[in-house]
Amino acid sequence: MAYAEILVHLDYSNGSPERLKAALALAKRTNAQVKGVALALRSTMNTYLGITLDNNFSAAQKNEVQLAAKKLIEEFEQAAQEAGVDMVSQIIQCSATQAPAQLAFHARHADIAVMGQPNPDHDSASYLEALYEGVLFHSGRPIYLVPHYGRVDVTARRAVIAWDGGKKAGRALRDAIPLLRGRGKTTVLVINPENRRGSHGEKPGQDLAAYLELHGLEVDVAIISNQEVTPDTLILNYLADNGADLLVMGAYGHSRLRERAFGGVTNSIVHQMTTPVLMSD
Repeated sequence: MAYAEILVHLDYSNGSPERLKAALALAKRTNAQVKGVALALRSTMNTYLGITLDNNFSAAQKNEVQLAAKKLIEEFEQAAQEAGVDMVSQIIQCSATQAPAQLAFHARHADIAVMGQPNPDHDSASYLEALYEGVLFHSGRPIYLVPHYGRVDVTARRAVIAWDGGKKAGRALRDAIPLLRGRGKTTVLVINPENRRGSHGEKPGQDLAAYLELHGLEVDVAIISNQEVTPDTLILNYLADNGADLLVMGAYGHSRLRERAFGGVTNSIVHQMTTPVLMSD
């Protein structure tokens, strides 16, 4: 299995340039095409205010949004050409409320979507979070989430798989295999296996390590048993202590007002991550 098409969401947030670099680097490694997508959001201000805005105001706003999206696409196309990566691009015109579903639709026709972790200090944080949640939970595709300040600079290329033996972790692992090939060691990290005895074999993580070795990967297994510290903290500490540059994990959510929201470990990871994370639902 290999990636044939990688979708990358383009915007004007601080993390967008690093997100684009990550998508192009992944495309070069996997010989994939990159699809750059920019959103040209239609204003719904008049709906919320209950008034009819002047046509000139609406036209000027629409033109400004369209020009901004066009500039993003032009910058993307230039960067892809310079990197020697095959690419296509598209501007999606929709309202802000429709944007998550629109991005999910386009991601469904790619192998993986490169998205950005929102900067919690920016006003757009909740909106950007809604975008990647929409893609993750409704596209049927994995997301590669890049930290808002860029990828961590490490000397060793080490991936860590947060393995609980469950279906979602298995889905994330399968989706990550093209990313895991051609890098350094991959670590299967098992947290408190005694809490999920039915999900692991006699030697937790070893069955998965044997499977990954069939894919030509160099694998080791790390087991942490610590009931005093939360699993998310144990995972984040392990990533930092071992200089990992990728975390692979299943995404766990719960319903909230008919929407999907991250819960527990997943919520902590996506808000505190310092290294890229590949997640699958």
